[in-house]
Amino acid sequence: MGRLPMIRDEPSSRGLPRRWPGAARLPVPLAAGAGLAAIAVWVGTAASRIGYPYALEWLEGNSLVEVERLLAGQPLYTVPTVDYVPDSYPPLYFAASAALAGVLGVSYLPLRLVSLAACLGCLAVLARLVQRETGDLAAGVAAAGLYAATYFAAASWFDFARVDSLFLLLSLAGLYAARWMRGPGGAVAAGLLLAAAFLTKQSALAEAVAIIVALLCGARRRLAAVLAATFAGVVGLTTLLWDVTSHGWYVFYVFELLAQHPVEQAAVAGFWTWYLLPALGVALGAALLAAGRVPLVLGLGCLALAVEGYAGLLHTGGAVNNMLPVYAAVAVLAGIGMGGPAPSPRRHSTPSSPGARPGPSLRRALAGTLVLAQLAVLAVTTFAAGRMIPDAADRRAGDRLRTWLAGFGGPVALVSDPGLVVLAGLPPVAHRAAAGDVLRGTDRAVRAGLEGSIARAVAGRRFAAIVVAQQADLQGFPPDLARYYRRCPQRLLADVPDEVFQPIGGGTSRPSAVWLPVGRGSCSESVGRLG
Repeated sequence: MGRLPMIRDEPSSRGLPRRWPGAARLPVPLAAGAGLAAIAVWVGTAASRIGYPYALEWLEGNSLVEVERLLAGQPLYTVPTVDYVPDSYPPLYFAASAALAGVLGVSYLPLRLVSLAACLGCLAVLARLVQRETGDLAAGVAAAGLYAATYFAAASWFDFARVDSLFLLLSLAGLYAARWMRGPGGAVAAGLLLAAAFLTKQSALAEAVAIIVALLCGARRRLAAVLAATFAGVVGLTTLLWDVTSHGWYVFYVFELLAQHPVEQAAVAGFWTWYLLPALGVALGAALLAAGRVPLVLGLGCLALAVEGYAGLLHTGGAVNNMLPVYAAVAVLAGIGMGGPAPSPRRHSTPSSPGARPGPSLRRALAGTLVLAQLAVLAVTTFAAGRMIPDAADRRAGDRLRTWLAGFGGPVALVSDPGLVVLAGLPPVAHRAAAGDVLRGTDRAVRAGLEGSIARAVAGRRFAAIVVAQQADLQGFPPDLARYYRRCPQRLLADVPDEVFQPIGGGTSRPSAVWLPVGRGSCSESVGRLG
């Protein structure tokens, strides 16, 4: 007999030893299952608090004021005054929320419904984008779940009454449309979606430019021209229209104001050390495994989303909401890392022959394992559903504060939460954050105009009370405030119940000081009503 040949573990056609059958396929479905669990946790948390009648995040108050203005036929963009300063965003989110509020009534519910629906749309587009790119549904679901799992790392910003989720939905939809467009109709659709993203949050300009540049470098140059013309036409015409009707204030708020602010130096490194690496540091490995498999238009589009987030965070006052497009971009790339071969946009892909492509299965297994590990890390380190849902004590404290404000019988300056003032049936006041954007700006004339408006209101004792939650609330108030208003003794506030009225996403409306007009009102009676 001849000698038997030496038996070795030869690599299989899928890139893993044959003694591990199915090992390459297991991590991605497991990651998809964990991703579905993350989506379920987010949906459950959002549904549990969507009807909460007060602000979940302290900036929501100005969104409510802007929606109320639209329903009342008042302009969004106007000279900044003590009564109103708009957020520095285009109008689409506020218009969509106002349309729903016209049916449901003025409250936070319609605004949050827009954000909730938009976030669900983000997950659907993200999953479909990865699935179509890779031919792998499990990879798409896992990518969507990875983004959903950043909900608590992002301070539960997904369903706040803010512009961010609608902006991200339109950005991802525009990227999807640009990636798979086949004719002029698709190019127009992509241009309209990207223009709508810009009309929600102006940072979408970076993504539109990146996509157009990527298309111009490929075979679809004519479609790139159609997309660019559509985007530029919509943005240009709407900018001209709103700037003329607002007497120049639209361009000031949307294009000029934020550019006047200094860079937040701590955020240069903080982008990585505070936000990205703690939340998705492991998943970045899966995203890197997509290298060489990402089409140029998709790669530049994801890069632009990351740049948009980075730039927003570098702006003074930037917060974790700016990380949402960054987290979505990482999820897209990680999904592609987990997926199979990308199908050709011109023809259906064919199965690989035995012995071909020995590496992809190992890559997919590794990427799926990294995403699964990342989901586990996020579940352990950031899971906080209970702390993100206001309880009965929060509602009681909000009810008490709203009733107390209404009891003044006249305008109340609560600049930390003008939405609460509106809910109390009183005229709104400028939000501290929006007013602060103007006061930090370099336009001296605009800044002086706002300070003059505040000073005139104070000198005229126009407010029945000035309620201060934090000392920063008095930014922009005249230095001779004590000439026209007297501060109530601090000991009176010591009798206020200990229930803390504090939005989930930061800030507070709990009074730390109360100022009454000189010669009017009783401090003991006014503060006593709150207790």
